[in-house]
Amino acid sequence: RPGRDATIVAYGPSVSVALESAEAAAAEGHDIEVIDLRSIVPFDDETVMASVRKTGRCIVIQEAQGFAGVGAEIAARVQERCFHHLHAPVLRVSGFDIPYPAPKLERLHLPSVDRVLDSVDRLQWNDSADTRWAVTA
Repeated sequence: RPGRDATIVAYGPSVSVALESAEAAAAEGHDIEVIDLRSIVPFDDETVMASVRKTGRCIVIQEAQGFAGVGAEIAARVQERCFHHLHAPVLRVSGFDIPYPAPKLERLHLPSVDRVLDSVDRLQWNDSADTRWAVTA
C-alpha cells in the first residue's frame, strides 16, 4: 500500500493489521505506506529502506514478543541504514513480553489496530520529543 507519511513493515498475519491500521490512520490524516514482507530470509532490504527513506518514519509489526524478535532485527536494520532520513525513532508493535496467553486471551496479546494507531501518534509529527518513555533520575 503506497503512502508518504510513514512506513509500516509487517509479515504474516500482521499484514492485515497493518493494512487496517493504514486505512484507519487515513481517516486521521496520515498517509501510511505498508510493506508486506513475503519472506524474512532473504530480507528485502531494498524495498524496506527505499520506503523508509521516502517517508522518514517506520513502525514494525510482529505477533511474536518484542524482545529479541524479528521485529527488533528489522528495526535495527532500518535504524542503521536510514538513520539520517528518520524524523522519529523506529517503533515496534508486537506481542507483549510475556508467556503466550491462553486462546481466550490471545486477542489481548497480539498487535491490534488501536495499538498501531497509538504508535502512529507517537511518530513525532510536531517535531517535539516524545518523553513518555524517558527515564528520569
